[in-house]
This record gives sequence, structure tokens and C-alpha cells, in this order.
Amino acid sequence: MPIIKKIAALAEGIPGCVSLAQGALRLGGVDQQTKEYVRHLLLSDVADYYSDPLGLPLLRERLAQTLSQQWNASVTPQHIAISHGGVGALTALALTVLNPGDEVLLPEPMYPTYVNITKLAKATPTFVHAYELISDKESNVKTWTFNVEAVKSAVTNKTKMIILSSPSNPTGCCLSAQDLKELSVFCESREIYLVMDEVYDDYVFRGTFASSTPHAVQSHYTVRIGSFSKNFGMSGWRIGYAVAHPKLITTLGAVQGSIIANPTVIAQHAVIHALEHRENIARYAAVIKKNCEAMCDFFDVLEQHKIISYAHPQAGFYLFFKIENADSTAFVMDVLQQAKVALVPGTDFGPSAQQYVRLCFSRDPSLITESITRLKNYFSAKHPGLFNASEVPETH
Repeated sequence: MPIIKKIAALAEGIPGCVSLAQGALRLGGVDQQTKEYVRHLLLSDVADYYSDPLGLPLLRERLAQTLSQQWNASVTPQHIAISHGGVGALTALALTVLNPGDEVLLPEPMYPTYVNITKLAKATPTFVHAYELISDKESNVKTWTFNVEAVKSAVTNKTKMIILSSPSNPTGCCLSAQDLKELSVFCESREIYLVMDEVYDDYVFRGTFASSTPHAVQSHYTVRIGSFSKNFGMSGWRIGYAVAHPKLITTLGAVQGSIIANPTVIAQHAVIHALEHRENIARYAAVIKKNCEAMCDFFDVLEQHKIISYAHPQAGFYLFFKIENADSTAFVMDVLQQAKVALVPGTDFGPSAQQYVRLCFSRDPSLITESITRLKNYFSAKHPGLFNASEVPETH
């Protein structure tokens, strides 16, 4: 079991614990309009039967229209497979194209589930250290950077797939348009599948975001993964999608049909409605951005005193910070017991992440305020005199 799941389970058993562990959007759940729409549908039999393994035709059509407009790409329904969450799309894809003995490059720090999916397909996960926390010499401002050359250099004749997220879980780093194009062209020339997990694409705080969607439409080997868990708060509904070449989509559909028959029909109808009300995304994103700013204000104080090291995330739901203690699991367990705040140690995110901790700030602002207060008290107990009135940030 990934340590994220273990921490989440422990947090549930501690009364009053604030969990900033699992990466779910928790801002009151799905909007009421969508819930009312679904309630009406449940009075009919529209969701009671099997559907196409690739998803409802209407959802694929609406999503194709949305992605085409959003990313200036000629996406058709034939480019899209609706899946059981973004993880379902990744799993079906891995089972479609991977064989025993194939290698999957995992640029890290990375989302731990990629390892499990690779092993499920009987392939071999291979880590490549590709994200670096660097500091500007003049301003001392830290940023996460992506090293595309490190990834290309790690490719061998056994490499069949590269999986990475942009925006990154856990670093919040986004691939540049140039790096994305370079990787896509490189993988196409070597017949390597480049799988871009873009589930946080609606939560970009700084700069612009470059999507792989146009490359997925034009290439035989670039695949874009998406989800409705983050942008519509629908993590429990389990609907995601893949964008890829129509031939690959057709084969993927056959595999997915064998695994789950079809994605949940009522959830697909909910997504159709949600896509018509994308204004909710902006509302969620505004709250998440303020939560991020509040957390960064607090963590800036810790970094000024050299207690932790981190970069303001460019996008996503997470702060990924380096601690003094080399044992991030011991640190997380101590915070859980002493402060009743659940975080995630970096041990599952790759070999370079052992000294890091992930914090998820996609929560109700009141919980962010409470968690900052608890963490302030925790670090104050460890470092007496750390905070004074002027150093304690106001929460947003």
C-alpha cells in the first residue's frame, strides 16, 4: 500500500486531525446544479445499462469540443477514451502497450501510482532524477526545474514509455512548451510512448501552461491524460480520459472493456453537465490560489530560518519541501501525533525525494487556517523564539 494511503488511514483514526495528505479537492463537493441534474436523471433509466467501453458518445463529443477550444487543437471524439478516473486511463494504456521486459522511465520526484501501474503491466519502472530545486544566486528565490536532457539520456533500447505529470505532482513544476515539443518529437522518432498526466491543468498560479493535447492529436506516441476529479471536485465519481491517436484509442477501448466494461454511466452524465458550467473551475481555482498564498506566507518564515527549503509552486495542489531531518517518515509521524496534521513523506515519490514532505492545500480555507496554526505551534515548540507577532502571517 502506498504510504499516502497509510497516512490517510491513520489520520482518520485521530479525532480532530486535519489531513493535508491525499490530493483531493475538498471544497464542499460537486456543485449543487450538477447534483440536481443527476438527481433528475436517476428518476429515469438513462444510467441503468451498459454503455460504450470508450464512454458516452455525447461526452466524447462535448469533451472534444472543449479541448479543441481550450488548446487550439483539432480534437475529435475518435481521439478520446473516457476512463475510470485518470488512473484508469493510465492503467488501461499500460496494459494496452506494455509487455514484460519493457522499461518505463519515471522522471522523479513523481506520483507514486506510476510505479504500481508499471508493475501491474509486468514492465520495469526506471527512475531518472529530472526535477531539481534550484536557487537564484542574486535573489535567492527557489524554483523547480525540469531537465529534459536527463530524461532523453536515460532512454535505452528497452524503453517503451515515459510517464510524467505536468503540472507536476508533487513539485508543481510545469514543462515548458519547448521541452514538451522536444520530448514529443524525440519519443515519436524512437517509438516510445510519452504519457503526459495533466490533471492539474486548471490550477496554474504563475506563468502559462503548455498542454500536450495538440501533440497527442498529431502524434502516434504522445498521450494526454486528464481527469474531472480536480477541476470539478469529482474525485469520488471516477471519470477521467485519454487523448491519443484514434488507432490507439480503439485498442485501448477493447482493453478497457475487458477490465471495467464501461465507465460509470451516471458519472459520465454528471460530467456532461459540469462541462457546460466551467465557471465553477474558476471559483475553485481562486480559493486554491489563496490557500497556496497563505501556506507560502507561513513556509517563507520557516525557510528564512533555514528550517525547511522549498519553492513556491507554479501550479497544482502541493507544497513539496525539504526538511532538516533525513527521515521524512519520522518527521511526518511526529507532526501527525504532535500537531494532528497529516502530511505525506517523500519516500514514495522517488529516490531523490527521501528528505522531502508533501503538503496538499486543496482544502476549505478554514482547515488551511487551522493547519497553519497547528504547524506554527509545532515548529515553535521545536525552535523556541522562532515566531513573533510580525512573522506570523495572516491567513487568507
